[in-house]
Amino acid sequence: MIKKFFVTLLATTVLLASCKSDDDVKELSVEQRNSLDDQAIEEYLEDHYFHPEKGVLTKFDTIKGNEDDNYQPLKSIAIKDPAGYYYAMRPNVEANGEAITSNDESKILISYDVKQFQSTNDLDTYNNKYASIIGYSSSINSGDGSGVYDPAFYYYKLNETQISNGVGREHVEFEYFNEALKKFKSTNTNGSGLYNFQGVIILPSRLAFGRKRMYTGTSVTENHAYRDVSFIFNFELHKVTPRK
Repeated sequence: MIKKFFVTLLATTVLLASCKSDDDVKELSVEQRNSLDDQAIEEYLEDHYFHPEKGVLTKFDTIKGNEDDNYQPLKSIAIKDPAGYYYAMRPNVEANGEAITSNDESKILISYDVKQFQSTNDLDTYNNKYASIIGYSSSINSGDGSGVYDPAFYYYKLNETQISNGVGREHVEFEYFNEALKKFKSTNTNGSGLYNFQGVIILPSRLAFGRKRMYTGTSVTENHAYRDVSFIFNFELHKVTPRK
């Protein structure tokens, strides 16, 4: 799973690099990027909802024959945490299991579909500030679609070579995804049946890799394709157990 994660990472890096907008010719200041990310996320929340069948994030008016005008936009139920991340719990999903304490203490079984975008002011090219939404990592579109234990963005176990080369867990894991995940309880399902996404967590770029260094699978660098990229996690937390 770890190797597949970095193969996917490389593929999406190439795709993301090809989708860079003119905003990147002259890099925005940190303050400008932070403000633009928040504006883009607010637009995304207004434009999307939890599909009632499986909880997949769906854009309004994009499914032919689907009358979705009466569905709740994410914006009506999403919360912005003081730390800066956004999260929303899908209504009427039974989740009464354990919650994580930390990724060091809690092992998880999770189904997920993670997307990414780079916010933009180029509204001549795009219809919104979240521009193009592309895939980052997905359990439901990999293998048999079952949930996975401890995906790398949640908990990454370094080997000796990586440690000696200066790779740290902070270069792979999303710290603020883990913080946001504490808001959710597990559904106590086995992860091998049909997923039923219970929520969404959105990290603006400043809470993801932002302008920090990350591990690409070959090296640690700050000149990576995920610079200034925000992430959207749609997921079901199946189980939480103590890490041994």
